[in-house]
Amino acid sequence: MLGGELIYQTSDEYGAIEIVDYINEIRTLHFGNKTQQSSCLLCNPYFLIHKYAQAMILPLCWLQTRRVLVLGMGAGSIVKYLHNYHPNLIIDAIELRSSVIDIANEFFMLPEPDERLNIINDSAANWLNKTSKKNYDLIIVDVFLTSDSGSDITVNISPMLNKIYNMLSSNGVAVFNHLNNNVRTYPGFESLYKIFNNKLYSIDIESTNSILLASRGNIPDTINNSVFKKMSDISTLPYQIYFDLMKKL
Repeated sequence: MLGGELIYQTSDEYGAIEIVDYINEIRTLHFGNKTQQSSCLLCNPYFLIHKYAQAMILPLCWLQTRRVLVLGMGAGSIVKYLHNYHPNLIIDAIELRSSVIDIANEFFMLPEPDERLNIINDSAANWLNKTSKKNYDLIIVDVFLTSDSGSDITVNISPMLNKIYNMLSSNGVAVFNHLNNNVRTYPGFESLYKIFNNKLYSIDIESTNSILLASRGNIPDTINNSVFKKMSDISTLPYQIYFDLMKKL
C-alpha cells in the first residue's frame, strides 16, 4: 500500500485510519489517502521528517518560549520534538480523534502525559471556546479532516481567530499549516490580517504547503548566525533556511 507495508488500519466516525511502514525505517499515518498526516523515523522518533513541520517551529529561534499550544496533534510529531528537545516547555496538545491519540501512543512513541505535557481529546474550536488559559508564546494550528471523496480539507477555525490572538503572550506567534501553495486561500486569511495588525508572514514549502505566521509582536528582520547554529545543534534542523524563506505579506 502506498509503496509501503500496511501494518494497521481502523476507522472511526471521521473516516479511515491507516499506518504504513516504509522499509522498516519510516512509519506514517494516513486518513484514507496518500497524504502523510504524520511521519516517524523509527530510529529517532523525535526527529521532524516533514519540512512543513520543521518550518512551523521556526519561531523558537526568536521567542522566549515557555508555553506552547498545539491544535491538531495527529500522531504527535511536533509534540514529540518539543517535548524531547526543549525540556523547559509546557505543552498543551488538542486532538479531535480519540482513536488517533491511542494510535500515537501505541505506534508512534508519543510520550506519556506529565507535568510538561497535557493531551486533550477535543475539537480545536470546542476547546478554544471553553478554555480560559492565556499567554501561550507559540500556538501551532494544524487541523485537517478528510472528505468522503478522499481530499484533505483545512478545518475552518476563523471564528476562533480572535480567541487565538488573545491567548498569545505579548510577543507570541500563531503558526498555521495550509495544504495549498497559496497562503491567501487559508480560511479566515483576511480576518487574520486585520486581527494581527498586518504582522503576517508566509513560508512556501515546496509548493505543497503554505505556512502562515501571525505575530502579536515584531518578528526580527535578522537573527545572529550563532542562534541558528545553537538551535540546529540541538536537533539538526535547518532553521536558517526557513527564516530566509519567510516573506512578509
